[in-house]
Amino acid sequence: MALCTAAASATAEDDDPIGFLKSHDAEVQAVLAEAPADSLPPAMREEIKQHINAAFDFRELSRLALGDHWEERSPAERDHFAETFSSIIREQNFDSFSRYYREGEIRYESAEVQGDAAVVQALAPVRDEQIEIEYKLHRVEGVWRIYDLVIDGVSTAEGNRRRYARYIEKNGYEKLIVQLDKQLTRLREAVLSPPSGGATED
Repeated sequence: MALCTAAASATAEDDDPIGFLKSHDAEVQAVLAEAPADSLPPAMREEIKQHINAAFDFRELSRLALGDHWEERSPAERDHFAETFSSIIREQNFDSFSRYYREGEIRYESAEVQGDAAVVQALAPVRDEQIEIEYKLHRVEGVWRIYDLVIDGVSTAEGNRRRYARYIEKNGYEKLIVQLDKQLTRLREAVLSPPSGGATED
């Protein structure tokens, strides 16, 4: 009976995008509950990062970020862009979502599901305020994955697409990749060299 109940719960979660998001939140909160108040040990940071980023479809995020330029790139160039861009987003996701989780609970207000696509409306705590987050998800091999976040009305995917399109038009695709590689290096160096006192969070 227990096995049947667990299987039914997993199936319900697969069908419910809010249940999917809450399950990832619970995994992160469980790790944070054991974390020191002023810092995160490297192993714990990596564990939290993995839980947060497991919810995302990074290949689709990468495709949307390049827009029309994605089709112009060779398979090797797409792989390079996806790897670099995804690594940047993984670091940024950690900073953003760990802050939300530390300050309170993300509240999921509603979900609209149409076939293999879904939009979830949520509120996330930031200091003494709340920001509106719209999660855009689709099914990848039967599992929900996030492919865009609309934060206070601003689409992350659309913002990246416009910014990168302008940069490519002015400087070319090759220089964009150089800049992204440098950005990723800076992010990783910041993780390896946290501020004095050992804190990894502001």
